[in-house]
Amino acid sequence: MVANTIYPYDAWQIRETSFDEETNARDETIFSLGNGYIGYRGNLEEGYHGRAGTSLEGTYINGFYESHPIRYGEEAYGYARMSQTMLNVTKSDAILIKVDDEPFDLLTGTLRSYERVLDLVKGTVTRTMTWQSPKGRIVDVVMKRLVSLTRQPIAAFQVSIKPHSNMRITISSLLDGDVHNQVTLGDPRVGSALSSRVLSTIDAKAEDTFGVLVQQTKQTQFQVACAVDHHIHSEKADVNCQQDKDCITVSITGDFEENESFVIEKYVAYQSDKTHGELPLANMAKEHVLRAKADGFQQLCDEQAAFLKRFWQVSDAYVDGDLRLTQSLRFHAFHLMQSVGRDGKTNIGAKGLTGEGYEGHYFWDTETYIFPFFLYTNPDIAKNLLSYRYSILDKARDRAKEMAQKGALFAWRTIDGEETSAYYPAGTAAYHINADVMYALKKYSEATNDQAFMREKGAEMLFETARLWVDLGDYIPAKGGCFCLNEVTGPDEYTALVNNNLYTNMMAKDHLQFAVRVARDLIANAPVIFQQLADKIHLELAEIEEWESAANAMYIPYDETLGIHPQDDSFLQKAVWDFANTRQDQYPLLLHFHPLVIYRYQVIKQADVVLALYLQSEAFSFEEKRRNFMYYEKITTHDSSLSPCIHSIIAAEIGELDKAYAYFERTARMDLDDVNGNVKDGIHTASMGGTWLALVAGFGGFREAQGKISFRPTIPRNWKGYAFSLTWQERIIHVDVRQKATKYSLVAGPKLKFIHHEQEIELTCEHSIEMYH
Repeated sequence: MVANTIYPYDAWQIRETSFDEETNARDETIFSLGNGYIGYRGNLEEGYHGRAGTSLEGTYINGFYESHPIRYGEEAYGYARMSQTMLNVTKSDAILIKVDDEPFDLLTGTLRSYERVLDLVKGTVTRTMTWQSPKGRIVDVVMKRLVSLTRQPIAAFQVSIKPHSNMRITISSLLDGDVHNQVTLGDPRVGSALSSRVLSTIDAKAEDTFGVLVQQTKQTQFQVACAVDHHIHSEKADVNCQQDKDCITVSITGDFEENESFVIEKYVAYQSDKTHGELPLANMAKEHVLRAKADGFQQLCDEQAAFLKRFWQVSDAYVDGDLRLTQSLRFHAFHLMQSVGRDGKTNIGAKGLTGEGYEGHYFWDTETYIFPFFLYTNPDIAKNLLSYRYSILDKARDRAKEMAQKGALFAWRTIDGEETSAYYPAGTAAYHINADVMYALKKYSEATNDQAFMREKGAEMLFETARLWVDLGDYIPAKGGCFCLNEVTGPDEYTALVNNNLYTNMMAKDHLQFAVRVARDLIANAPVIFQQLADKIHLELAEIEEWESAANAMYIPYDETLGIHPQDDSFLQKAVWDFANTRQDQYPLLLHFHPLVIYRYQVIKQADVVLALYLQSEAFSFEEKRRNFMYYEKITTHDSSLSPCIHSIIAAEIGELDKAYAYFERTARMDLDDVNGNVKDGIHTASMGGTWLALVAGFGGFREAQGKISFRPTIPRNWKGYAFSLTWQERIIHVDVRQKATKYSLVAGPKLKFIHHEQEIELTCEHSIEMYH
C-alpha cells in the first residue's frame, strides 16, 4: 500500500508546501504542538475564515475538563452518571496582521510562496510565506512556534514581517476567552455534548505588553489562568493594550521601510488549579511568562533542541533506506512525547492534545499500546503513567463497590477516575482493563527492578484489582469446575457481554499469578511493609490462596476440531458476517449497523485473540499461534486503528512477512497518509505506539519473560535494515538488523545476557556482537 504523498518524505521533518482549504483541518492536526500539559492544534496565527468544517480551533490542557450529567432515555442502577470533557481553553495563538489597511489572510490576495515545517529535531513549527495583498502590497512573513518540553506552562511564538515596499504594519496579539468545544454530530468518536460555552472569565488584567485572563468552568469549578507578554524588536513601534470581559488585545503598530524586518515574540503561560492546586493562578502564570520573556525565544529554542537530542538518543527507531517509514516512526515518537502527561496526575488521551475526539479520555490504550514505548525508552514516564493510575485508585474502589464487586475496578474511559462510558456493553463490561493496567505494572517491575514503587504504590493497586476477579468469577460445574468470567467484553467491541472471553480470562489469570508472586515476595522479604499494606486494605492471607486457586482453575477455551481458541463461549456458534456483500462505504460497521446486528455474527473490530497471542505469548505454541491468526485475521475489519499493529506483530512471528509488512505500513502511515480519513479529528496515539511495537516486537522479535529478554529478528525482503534502542534494567541496548546479520551493542550499563533466537549471548559495552542469520 503506497498512498498518494500528502507530505514530502523526509527523515526529520514534516513539510507542507502549499496551503489548501480542503485539507486545513487535517493539517491542523499534523502540525499540532504540545508538551503533555498544554497542546495547540496547528491553527493559523493570523486567523482562518474558510468554510465551516475545515478548521477546529483548539488549545487544550491535559486533564482539565468540564462535567455534565449523561442523559439516558432509560436509566438503570450503576450507569455512568457524569461526563468528563477535555476543554478547549483560552485561545492564545492569535496574532493578527494588517498591511496598511489590509488584513493578512491566506484566503485573500495571492500566496506567492508557502511552506510549513514541523522539525522533529528542533521541536518547532515554522511557516514561511510571501503574500501579496488584494491591493498589491507584498510581504514576507515567518511565523515560528514552540511548546516548551522543559517548562510545562510555556509556549512561545515569533513573528517576522519584511515588507517589499514602505508600509504601515499592525500586529494584534490576542488572548481570547470566548471559546467552545466541538459538538459531536452522529459519530460517537468525535466531539462532545457540550453545545454551549463552558468557561466564564472571572478576572482580567492588561498593561502595556502584558495581559492575563482567569477563567472558570461551570460544573467542576476548575480555574485556568493564561498570561501573555511580548518582546518587540523595534523602537519605532507603538503599543496599544485593550481589555474587555473576555479578550485582551495588544496591538503593535509601526511604519517600516522596504526590506526592514519587524519582529515580535509572544510568550504564553497556562496555570490551572486542576494540576497546580489552590494557588494564585494569575500570579503563577505571570511569573512563568516573565521568566520566559527574560530568557528569550532563542533560549527556549536551545532548551527544546537539547531536550529532543536526549530523547532521540534513547528513542530513535528507523528503517534504513525507507524515508516513508522512518519519517512515520519519528513523527509518531515525537507526537507521543508531546502528548503524554509526565506529572503522575495525567495520562495520554486517544487523540493526545491534538483534537477533541473521545473527549480527551484515557483508555486501556495507554497501558497496552503506548506504555511499552515509554517503558523501553523513557521508563520514568512509564512510572508516571502508573502513578496516575494509583492517583485514581480510590475512585476505582468506589466503582467496584457500585458494581457490587470487591476490590477496585478502573474506569473504561475517564479523565479523573470516574466511569464516563455511557454504553456499558463496550465500556464497563470490559473488565480486562484491570488486567491491562496490572500487566503494565508487571512489565515495569521486570524492566526496572523498581522495588520502591511496587511497595509504595504498585502492590496496593495490584492486590485491590486482583480482588475483583475472584469476586467477579465463579467455579462452574458445567465447565468442569473451572473458574469462569461471565458477562464480559473483550478488546473486540463488535462482540459484547459474553462468557469466557479468551483474552480476558488469560489476562486475569496472569494478573492473579502476578499478585500471588508479589504478595509472597513481600511476605518473605518485606514483612513489615506487607503487614502495613494488609492492614490498610484489610487483606487476609486466605485471599492470596484464593487468587492462586482461581488462576490455576481459570477456564481457557479451546476448540479441538478447529485447533483454535474460541474468542468466547458462543463465538464459533455464530454465522460469519457477510463480508462479500458489505460495501466499502459501510465501514466502519459501527456507523452503519445497530450493535445487535453486529453482535450476532463472527466479525471482529480489532485484535482480540490475536492480541492474546502477543501479550501471553508463552502460553501458545507456534502452531497454535498460526492457526488462531489465520482464522481470526480473515474476519477482522480493522475498524479500530489499534488493530493493524498487533496483526503485524503476530504475522512476523509466524513467518508471514508480507502480511506483517502490509499491516506495519498501514499503522505506520495511519496519520501522515490519513488512512482512515479522520486525522482532522486528531492523531491516533495508540496506533503510534503500535508502530513502534510492530517494529521492535514484530520484526525485531523482542520479548520479555521472567526478567529475561530475547530477540528473534526478521526483516522484510525490500528493506536494507532497521534499528532501534531499548532501555532495560539501567542498560541501553542498540539493535541493528540487516539482511544477513543483526548487530547488538550495549551503549550503557553493566553486562547483559539475553537470547538471540535460541542462543544465549553476553554483551558488554566494550564489544558489539554480530549474529548472522
